[in-house]
Amino acid sequence: MDVSTDSNETDSETPPESEPCLREDYLDYSDAKEKLRARMEEIRSTIQEMIRENESVPEIEQLELKEFNVDDARQKMHDAALEKDVSKVRDRIEMEILERCYKRDLIKRDCWDSLKVKDRAVKAFHTDHEVTNYLLKERPQSELDDLKKVEEKRKAELAKAQEKGGEEDDFLESQDVVASSYSAELGLLQPYLYDQFNLHTTEQKLNQIVMLQDVIYRIKVALNTQFDKVYKQKVQEISRVKERNKQVKEFLDELEADEELWVPVLNDREVPERVFVVDDSEIEAEKYLTPEEEKEEERKRLEEQKRLAAKSDDVRERALDDMMDGVLEVKKDSLLKAEVAQPEFVLAKPNNQWTEDEKKQFKEYEKKVKELDTEKDKYRKSLETEIRGFQKTTKEATDRFDEGLKKLFEMKIKSDMAICQEELKIKALNFSVLMEEVMRNEEMELTQKLKEMSAQRTTMAEELQKFEKEVEAFHESYENIVADDKDKDFRKEFSNLHKAHVDQLYKLFKRRPRGHKKNAMEELDSLRSMPEGLNLPVWEKFCQIRRTKIDTEQKIKTTATTLADMQATLVKKREEDETAEEEIKYLATELENMRKEKTNFLTDITVQFLLKQGQVEVTNMDLIPDFSESILLNRGEVEELNHTIRTLGDQKIAVMVQTKDFRKGIIQVEWDNTMRRMQIEDLKNKERDIQKMRLTEDHKEYLKTDTDNRVCKQALSVKETQALQLKNYQKDMKYRKQKIRHLQAQAAMKEQKNVTLDKQVQDMHVVVSQMRHIYEASGNTNSHHVRSELPSQRHWGRFVATEANEAANTEQRYQEVLLVQRLKDKARFQMEKLAFLSAEAQHLRMRNVPSLVQIKY
Repeated sequence: MDVSTDSNETDSETPPESEPCLREDYLDYSDAKEKLRARMEEIRSTIQEMIRENESVPEIEQLELKEFNVDDARQKMHDAALEKDVSKVRDRIEMEILERCYKRDLIKRDCWDSLKVKDRAVKAFHTDHEVTNYLLKERPQSELDDLKKVEEKRKAELAKAQEKGGEEDDFLESQDVVASSYSAELGLLQPYLYDQFNLHTTEQKLNQIVMLQDVIYRIKVALNTQFDKVYKQKVQEISRVKERNKQVKEFLDELEADEELWVPVLNDREVPERVFVVDDSEIEAEKYLTPEEEKEEERKRLEEQKRLAAKSDDVRERALDDMMDGVLEVKKDSLLKAEVAQPEFVLAKPNNQWTEDEKKQFKEYEKKVKELDTEKDKYRKSLETEIRGFQKTTKEATDRFDEGLKKLFEMKIKSDMAICQEELKIKALNFSVLMEEVMRNEEMELTQKLKEMSAQRTTMAEELQKFEKEVEAFHESYENIVADDKDKDFRKEFSNLHKAHVDQLYKLFKRRPRGHKKNAMEELDSLRSMPEGLNLPVWEKFCQIRRTKIDTEQKIKTTATTLADMQATLVKKREEDETAEEEIKYLATELENMRKEKTNFLTDITVQFLLKQGQVEVTNMDLIPDFSESILLNRGEVEELNHTIRTLGDQKIAVMVQTKDFRKGIIQVEWDNTMRRMQIEDLKNKERDIQKMRLTEDHKEYLKTDTDNRVCKQALSVKETQALQLKNYQKDMKYRKQKIRHLQAQAAMKEQKNVTLDKQVQDMHVVVSQMRHIYEASGNTNSHHVRSELPSQRHWGRFVATEANEAANTEQRYQEVLLVQRLKDKARFQMEKLAFLSAEAQHLRMRNVPSLVQIKY
């Protein structure tokens, strides 16, 4: 229908504003348009009312909606536009679906179809424990070819080594002693693997990597094989559980019991193929059906209804059921549902009207009922026993499966550990190959740099040597020029002149021009500069000699400047040569260090091995042992070395005992020799002291005089000395007694002063105490009270006198300290002067004393 559309289009018309004539026409026909709109609204309401009436009438009387179309052409045009839009949307959606399907196919091809073994899991029946397999892709042919080449090469090496003898046995022994992974425990060790201690060349390491990758693949294949067995076992177990549940369900139906049965199923992790299957329940949107699909669905529904109706009217099945009295369906549960037929008289007559025969029949009926109930109880118990047996069997079987799954999990853990260990070996080998390549490149780079620097230094040395010769030749020419430029021949040139003229000429000869050289030289060579009394030829000769001298000096300056530049260049070249030599030495050192590091890296190989608990003898840092400073040693070699050390230690102790005894004798002899040498040295020192002894005047007098006169003179001298000492002693004692008396008097005065001061201190304590009481009372009383509590005039006078005495005593003590300091300074000065005079006297005395030994200076 297009009624509403036409009305909306009419309502949407607006008067044009750009053209005035059209606007006037619009206004003129506005009333007519309003009438048309009202008429159209009335028609629309009438049609809508007719549609509603059409829906309420019986279906046979209803008209189709297209019968109510006012404008069929307009409606068809509208439907065509809608169909075109729907077609565009459908094409766009189909392209999006096609694009997503293409992406899905790519992802499926790369991430699913390329997998030889898909990712799958097996979950336990009664726990959340789960074990997964390993993803495996098809091995590339290039990888298999590389493995085949490596194995063939390794076979040839082992065969050659076996001919030489012993290497293969050593290899197997080392593999047994040093276990590097759990691959051996899993029984998947590659028989052609190299010994870890014999991996030195890059080719061996690359071959080892290929074989280790094969070991990893074998480990994964072995685990997946065991995983497939366990997975099939679970599938079989689930089918058995379903069969048991089917029987249990039949028994429960007989018992008319409503009990939920445990039905194990495989989840999506166990059946990963479910990812590609979409159930209708997973689609939340309503399914869209095309008209053709709707017709097909309707046809199938009618066929199903006919089939069910035919089945319900199947006379043959109903006749067979009647003939068998339903035995085909109730054969198994007939015992529990069976009942003994009750006699007819039980319901027809009361029990007091029964005859004897009827009573007997009723007793037989009760007996049959009891027997039937007993049979029912037995049968019910047997069914319950069967159900419990099936359930117990299911529980035991699933528990056994869970135990087997635990073993598979342990195998998976060990396989993961073995794979990680083998991958760690591969990473270590890759790192070793990479580092070896890096070191090789660095060594080549350093060698190339060293060659270039050596060639450059050779060229620089040749240039330096050549330049040194040039500098040396230039220096010789400079020295020759300087040697020729001497003034010693000047006076010889003018030897026939008077000395005064020669001196004047020499002064002029030393004078040099200033400013412009040519003008200055003409000025110096002019006749005005010629000394008086000098001949013109002599003056011209002098000027020529002076010009030659000035030219020579200028040449010397120029040559000296050039020589300095050449010497500076020579120094620079020598510095560059030394720098090049240091660079060569540095490169040579770096190259040597690099080669040592490379040799150490190639010999100090990384070895991986497993240690049992208790064999690790290094400190643990954060629960991880630090093996950076550890050394791997063979236990047998260590024990053999310890035995050798003990044997050598015993021998060394024996030798040390012999050496000790021998050295004891040597020390004794050396001590005797040292003692003798020291005695000789002491005697030589005494002899030297005697020889160097100097004679004083007393010694001379002692040697000249005889014994009697010497004794008399000594006695006389002693008496004089004694008398002088006694006089000095008495004088000193007198002085000291006077000083003691003076000090005693001063002490008495000090005691008196101390007594006075003690009294003053006591008075001051009293005054201070009074002042403190006054000060404390001043906070609670006014100024009048404070003034009335002040100390008396006597106390204040005593306090002032005490302060005056204290000032006087302080001044007196200060003057005494100054006096003591001045006396100390004076005594120090006199002591220094006395020491100087004593040294001078000793020096003068030593100048007059002869020596017994001639000293060579």
